[in-house]
Amino acid sequence: MLDPVKLRVLRSVVETGSIRASAEALGYTPSAVSQHLTSLRRETGLELVERSGRGIEVTAHGRLLAEQAGPVLDALAALDRAVLDLRSGRSGSVRLGYAASVASTWIPELARDVRRRFPDLGLDLVLRSCSIDDLLEDGMDVAVGETSDSPRVEDWDAQDILEEGYVAIVGAEHPLAGRAAIQLKDLAHESWATDDPPGAPWFGRIRSACLAAGFTPCVEINPQDYSTVLGFVATGDYVTVQPSVIAQDLRADLVAVPIEDLALRRRMSVQVRRTAARHPAVRFIVERVHAMAEDRARDIPGVVHLNAPRAAAVGTRERVPERAPDTPPMAAAPVL
Repeated sequence: MLDPVKLRVLRSVVETGSIRASAEALGYTPSAVSQHLTSLRRETGLELVERSGRGIEVTAHGRLLAEQAGPVLDALAALDRAVLDLRSGRSGSVRLGYAASVASTWIPELARDVRRRFPDLGLDLVLRSCSIDDLLEDGMDVAVGETSDSPRVEDWDAQDILEEGYVAIVGAEHPLAGRAAIQLKDLAHESWATDDPPGAPWFGRIRSACLAAGFTPCVEINPQDYSTVLGFVATGDYVTVQPSVIAQDLRADLVAVPIEDLALRRRMSVQVRRTAARHPAVRFIVERVHAMAEDRARDIPGVVHLNAPRAAAVGTRERVPERAPDTPPMAAAPVL
């Protein structure tokens, strides 16, 4: 196979018409250009240039070879640029999975920031439960969702990003709406609405906490979307229990009341495929998710940002502590 470097030198000589001008254009010495041409002549067995007075003249063979090499050299240059773009995150694609609990509150903002920072990046957004099975089957690069109890796998790293409590969302005229906080048992005789499938692990956590409080939640309304749940709750006849982060920017006819139950808490995490961990866009997503978690912890009572060590890059085996040492108790102030 012919050496692309020597072919580039030949093409430059053809374009400039002299060894000295070619050397200046390429940043070589005239001697180096002459050596490349001599070496290429030996490799091809063709006379590529010949002396003409004090200069040189490219032969017909040399011009034809330079012409034929043009598209190949251009393609190699484009490939070099593509590699640089991939390293800098300016092209390629990233597949981002996200759970329903952050679909409306985190992902639109995150997608906007990624697209502004990496305008040439293909960002593929996928709504999933973000279990390990989802991550592996759907070919995701990074995922934001509820921390899973599934065993960790070698190809993935996970960072816990926040821990939060739960709130009861009730209609503005509901008797519980004026309370600063409630106990879970205060919902024992209420009719519940939830968009969680009854057998889903995230609702299983709520059900287990209710059983520990001495009752089984009476789920009467179980639509597939959160907005429909809120419509039923706004009538005043139903309540719903949701994580604190979800209960942001509620409608004016709804109120979120913190539930004082330290056993009813959940963690959110960001999971990264090891092979994608060094991609600039993936690193940016992880940084932005931590920043968003930090903002929520500052604005929403009961939310704790689990600070991943900034010095530890994603893709290492370093783990976040199971609980931040200064985790405060659930605040009793209204969420909204």
